[in-house]
Amino acid sequence: MKKYLAILALVAISITACNENVLVDTFHELPADGWGYEFAVTDSFTIDKPNHYHAVSANLRASADYPYANIHLLLTITAPDGDTTQIKVPVELAEKSGKWLGSGLGDVFTFQRPILHRKYFNQKGTYTVTIAQDMRLENLPSVSAAGIRVEEQEEIF
Repeated sequence: MKKYLAILALVAISITACNENVLVDTFHELPADGWGYEFAVTDSFTIDKPNHYHAVSANLRASADYPYANIHLLLTITAPDGDTTQIKVPVELAEKSGKWLGSGLGDVFTFQRPILHRKYFNQKGTYTVTIAQDMRLENLPSVSAAGIRVEEQEEIF
């Protein structure tokens, strides 16, 4: 019995240690009739150590009926001082062969795709990130959830 408790304790410690540097990791449900231009999802996170790089990933959930191999996103990042930056980001969702790059069960796939690597947030405080779809279609079908993941990386020297 002690052996099982020790294994369980190690697993619990390793799970919490892995999430220590994650500042935000969310999925927001999108309208069932499609992701329109006017519908954006917003997340906030706090930077306590502005002398670190951060990895920013897009969190998406789509059905196998999604008709494209990629998606274009429009990120709006608002810094604590109110400065706003807009970034257009293409995100690959499938290989050229048609194999989805996400994980899934049945016909729903979850994607966590890197979009900004070694992003430097130079101010201490709360940042807000808004994500909108930036495809040619006004109403994008088969995407059911979107969000963001921000993870603290190594310190800048």
